[in-house]
Amino acid sequence: MVSRRKFIQVASSDDEEDFVAETRSQGQNSRRPEDDETPPEGVKPDDVKPVGEPVKVTSRGRWKRTHYGQFEYKGDRYKLEDTVLLRSEDNTQKPYIAIIKDITQKQDGRMMILGHWFYRPEEAKKKDGGNWEVNDPRELFYSFHRNEFPVESVMHKCVVNFVPDHKQLPKRRDNPGFIVQKVYDTVEKKLWNFTDKVYDDAKQHEIDLFVEKSVARLGDLPDLEPKLYHFI
Repeated sequence: MVSRRKFIQVASSDDEEDFVAETRSQGQNSRRPEDDETPPEGVKPDDVKPVGEPVKVTSRGRWKRTHYGQFEYKGDRYKLEDTVLLRSEDNTQKPYIAIIKDITQKQDGRMMILGHWFYRPEEAKKKDGGNWEVNDPRELFYSFHRNEFPVESVMHKCVVNFVPDHKQLPKRRDNPGFIVQKVYDTVEKKLWNFTDKVYDDAKQHEIDLFVEKSVARLGDLPDLEPKLYHFI
């Protein structure tokens, strides 16, 4: 079991120094790679394995990482951009949710995931305190906060739909899964719309792709009814 605060924040690509600087600037705790979480009891080495040929190899020596596009855990296959539920550190907390951004194998054979986090509204701290207004109990906030964690933390895949704020939310019975309409800034502790001009090109492109995939999955959602304002 793992905690978002305890996840290892190390680079898994050539921009290691930039990555470490970024995660520290987010005010998150960092740990050295040798302090990895141990696998849950009952997990055997054969339960976890990479799938396919390596995508690339980064770093050297003890820091060497072999990157893959997929892995298999207990018979289930996961790939880059899959959204997964992750075990929390105790049974009283809801599972965490993340998108798989990188899959690596360390020198000791451990398989690790680099993920971007989703935040539940009650987990996202507000700069001036208080709680965020939530439109639907399925709602999550996306973030560009990223951490590395063992693949043994994965419970199973889940569905997260990115819905533009001018569209009606899909009906739960027809389209199960979580809903995202905002991006949470973990530094400024603010919420942003998908179309706010605060993202660099790469991040904006990523959000646009999430929306496109969700719309393709959900179909053409109706527009929200325009609000009518009465003036005296």
